[in-house]
Amino acid sequence: MRTGTRGAAGLLFCTLSLGSCAEEPAPSPWEPAQNLLLVTIDTLRADRLGCYGYELAETPNIDALAAGGVRFEEVQSVAPITMVAHTSLMTGTVPPHHGVRDNASHRALPELTTLAEVLRAEGFRTGAFVSAFVLDSIYGLDQGFEVYGDVPQRVPQPTSEFEERPGQEVNQEAVAWLRRLGPDERFFVWVHYFEPHQPHPRPAELPPHLRERPYDADVALADRVLGQLLGLLEESGHRDDTLIVLTSDHGESLGQHGEETHGFFAYQPVLRVPLVLAHEDLDAGRVVKDRVSLIDVLPTVLELLHVVPPPVPEPARSLLPLLRGEELPPRPTYFESWVPMLSYGWAPLQGVAEGDLKYIRAPRPELYELASDPGEETNLHSTRAEEARTLARSLEELLAENEDRARGERAKRELSGEERQRLAELGYTGTAAAAEPELTLRDPKDGIERIRKEQLARGLLDEGQLEPAAGLLNELLAEEPENPVFNAHLGLLRMLQSRHAEAIPHLEEAIQGGLDNATTRSNLGTSFLKVDRHADAVRELREALEQNPKHLVSWFWLGRTHLAAGQKPEARKCFEQILELWDGPEGAMTEQVRGYLRQLGGG
Repeated sequence: MRTGTRGAAGLLFCTLSLGSCAEEPAPSPWEPAQNLLLVTIDTLRADRLGCYGYELAETPNIDALAAGGVRFEEVQSVAPITMVAHTSLMTGTVPPHHGVRDNASHRALPELTTLAEVLRAEGFRTGAFVSAFVLDSIYGLDQGFEVYGDVPQRVPQPTSEFEERPGQEVNQEAVAWLRRLGPDERFFVWVHYFEPHQPHPRPAELPPHLRERPYDADVALADRVLGQLLGLLEESGHRDDTLIVLTSDHGESLGQHGEETHGFFAYQPVLRVPLVLAHEDLDAGRVVKDRVSLIDVLPTVLELLHVVPPPVPEPARSLLPLLRGEELPPRPTYFESWVPMLSYGWAPLQGVAEGDLKYIRAPRPELYELASDPGEETNLHSTRAEEARTLARSLEELLAENEDRARGERAKRELSGEERQRLAELGYTGTAAAAEPELTLRDPKDGIERIRKEQLARGLLDEGQLEPAAGLLNELLAEEPENPVFNAHLGLLRMLQSRHAEAIPHLEEAIQGGLDNATTRSNLGTSFLKVDRHADAVRELREALEQNPKHLVSWFWLGRTHLAAGQKPEARKCFEQILELWDGPEGAMTEQVRGYLRQLGGG
């Protein structure tokens, strides 16, 4: 658990970029809620909940919360990526404004004003408790939280840096924190559950009726964990005076449009999320049909708490009129997916939805009428060209009003000149509005079969079937030799085969192509060590730790590299750092690390 150091001291609701200070909100018909509980359930599709009409759902706690509160029928996320969507939720701004476009490689900058900072400045106690490393405090969303419950570091592995933990553990931390508060202290607590996210339990671990529906099983588990938290809130006497907000960052494709999970396309299965607001003063059972966005949550919640919101650019707005049964004029809701660009070198996706129409900007643009075509199967772009042009103009206007190119550059890790040149050759300029070079790249729709083959290869790799996986990856690289993800996978595979000299060029190609993260850098550094290129290994492993200071595997191999080079003090520091970060039971790694420290005369 981390105690926040970036509080709300000196927080002003005036910024040069946004103009004048925020005005006092209009009088609310409700008494202010005393406290705020925000629950985000990762990867939760709205249409897999009972309250949204799914007959097979086992979600009694979410359904009861919706029955006793206000449920929003059509809520659009900004992106099918956890860190991107949560940054928008916490700041009330779209990604072109806040600059976060992906997990791990991007961070929420201190200059952003978060919901926690606003409420802390108003005297609220603030605590956050997350269940996945992708939301770790090193990525910047701890701003304004006195306490930020990170995911413990327990699983050193070369394939990923994203650990997770069960929701029940998150509940325990959150409730322990709440119990330490004084009886009259107002609080804001954010709880994040990861259960619906892959990997799901194996069928043998599930009840018979859920063995063919592992995603639904995980949703049901998240619902049970939520029920535990709400029960504990009831026991504490805070249920009635707490505004409860439940939502998600994004959904899951589950095979629709050829995508098994999320992060690639920008269709409704990954963008439509639930939103429920519950408080004793709100109209129980009200259903709002209007299309709204995750960025509307911040101004809405602050108005219900009678707190002056910071000035956020359009299209974010308070939804209080809708809670009163009034109307709001339609407004475009923005969405994007930059994974095709940042991970594969293909064109990014951006778009807006307004009313029943949804426009996706891509090399082959798309237009859908969601009411009559909820599966987005019939592209109307050519037959309803004028409406498509209108939404395209709305998108350009929204980008012009929101984009902060300088912030976008600062939000991602600083790249070398060589890396920038390589990305420029791919068409990547780091700006959402520079559409012309981006739209000359491969349309993501043309790459989905390659993604499916890549996922099959990755599954084989995880199962230890390395040669079949290598065959698929070589087929993919024959078609796209510079593809960063395909190269990263093959580089890892050659590492696992102890063919490190062959791994190095693939890992270097992945980084040069834009897949520059702690995992890829760490794998490259490890391979350099194995071929006795110690200086190169130190450089890459240090770079991995610049990006993720908690990456246990990088600390381990950096220690081994210093040891191999005879640099004993440096090696000792690395091994000591592993034990300082380690928050799990003793195991093979800690035993090995303690052995090295004994050799070095410490630990």
